[in-house]
Amino acid sequence: MSSKEHQAKSIILGELIKNAREHVRRSPADCAAILNLTVDEYNALEKGERAVSLPDLELLALFLKVSMGYFWGSDKLDDLGQIDYGQMLTLRNRVVGITLRQKRLKARKSTKALAEATEISVKKIEAYETGDTPVPYLHLEEISKFLGVPLNDFVENEAGPLKRHEAEQQMLVSYRSLSPEMQEFFLKPVNIPYFETAKFLSDMEVTKLRALAENLLDITF
Repeated sequence: MSSKEHQAKSIILGELIKNAREHVRRSPADCAAILNLTVDEYNALEKGERAVSLPDLELLALFLKVSMGYFWGSDKLDDLGQIDYGQMLTLRNRVVGITLRQKRLKARKSTKALAEATEISVKKIEAYETGDTPVPYLHLEEISKFLGVPLNDFVENEAGPLKRHEAEQQMLVSYRSLSPEMQEFFLKPVNIPYFETAKFLSDMEVTKLRALAENLLDITF
């Protein structure tokens, strides 16, 4: 490889690292600390002016939540880092406030009664319900208890990014609980049809599943 080709590839790799960092909203200082570099040294890495080792890329893959395939050019960045966190926070505070008001009205409780039971001022409760003031978690816990509703009723709905994130975390926990052999089996694309078959069978009615099993036995014997 010529020096020009080497430099061009270094620049591309540095750009990939920069894009991944910005995608998850990490600062150069954050990444520099992970790699035990100064900020200037790390910035040089993103510009393609400093060599990056394989262990460097492995640490960055973990820290920036990307696959190693991303650095090889075979994988893309996911959509998680594209969330507008500021907008999401504002929206969620308003949704929690609206939900709080709906739950209070359904329970036929006045703001005064709620204030007396929780020792939170009426003015503050009204600010919570409009979403103008974020509801502190411990206050929300007290309010939920008084209204007789589960705290989970205030958590983001099924379609939001938090639910997707929690589902991914749960899948990761489940994956880690598998034996090394099962983990290897799970990761091979060639085995996807087996999972699809298992899903198909799990959705099948018991009577049809029993009939299928009997037919297989007939064929076998």
